[in-house]
Amino acid sequence: MKWLIAGFGAVSLAGVLYPVFRFLKPPAAVSGAIGQVVNIGAVSSFPAGQLTAVTVNDQPAYVNNADGTYAVHSLLCTHLGCVVGVADGRLHCPCHGSDFAATGAVVKGPAKLPLPPYHSEVKNGSLLVGPIDLSKTSYPGWYTGEFR
Repeated sequence: MKWLIAGFGAVSLAGVLYPVFRFLKPPAAVSGAIGQVVNIGAVSSFPAGQLTAVTVNDQPAYVNNADGTYAVHSLLCTHLGCVVGVADGRLHCPCHGSDFAATGAVVKGPAKLPLPPYHSEVKNGSLLVGPIDLSKTSYPGWYTGEFR
């Protein structure tokens, strides 16, 4: 009987500790996942003062080179998910007319949320991008699902 109680106690303890350890252990990167870091090209291919459309993990994005400071943002409109166009230094959603600043901030609605940024860094002359940062604003579930 003591063995049965001890066995039940061990299984119960494992049932409590396993989810805690799974929560604390970071997930492994999955090939092709939105969190994967990708090289999107040499920094010389992104002219200063211009917005350049790129693809990051099969998702539309743009690079903003502000005098050697590189920022990469999603091009999925936060209103209904249409692809925002990049033309003449402007970011305009063709579906419902939202306009965004080069920083991703909303200039004109109906979109209310900014275009989310990707983590990015310059390494050995290349621009490395990923993962997308959805933590600064509470994006709707349908929007965050585009990046999973």
